[in-house]
Amino acid sequence: MNIYEQYRSYFTAQEKPEVVHIDKASYVSILGKGSPGTTIFYEKKAALKEFIVALEKTSALTDQAFTSRIAEIFYWFDQDKVGFVDIGRFYTTVDLDLLHYRISIRIPDFVTSESITQTAAQRQDIPFVNGFEHFTYTAGTCVQLMHSGPFAGELQTLPVLQRFATENGFKKSGMHHEIHLTNFEVGESQAHLQTILRDPVAKQK
Repeated sequence: MNIYEQYRSYFTAQEKPEVVHIDKASYVSILGKGSPGTTIFYEKKAALKEFIVALEKTSALTDQAFTSRIAEIFYWFDQDKVGFVDIGRFYTTVDLDLLHYRISIRIPDFVTSESITQTAAQRQDIPFVNGFEHFTYTAGTCVQLMHSGPFAGELQTLPVLQRFATENGFKKSGMHHEIHLTNFEVGESQAHLQTILRDPVAKQK
């Protein structure tokens, strides 16, 4: 199973904002805190990619073989401490040292937390390996669009998504979600990046 092909609509977004419905999905993931541009952030991301290869190998010769390579990040702030942070000003309202994140890679539903634990036990050479965990999330109704180019450009793109949400009577209701369709390593050009920006929303009362 190729995860990208199996869930093509999940990995698809238009350049203009749109409303979509995202069903429950399963991931292998690792938690972190602070700015997404730090060394430890990229070290965790690289380690997760190494771990997913190891996880794939455990089922490679079975009828449950799969492949998955697209990194996704869920971001949020502790609302009790910093208050509500909307879509448009997500990266500019609060000190990014207070940002929480979950680096994730989508996996088939048949991959269990036990499988992840067993693979981790066999691959103690992978950094952060004991921090990898099974994670499921149902985003539900979301607004999204495709961001092209450097990550810094999201500061101009997210307000566009915010205006669309507001015009349609929506308010942010969950974690900010980014799907990095283009592989990126530190030091590479970001000009070619394609990133889905997706935010769960609910109708304003």
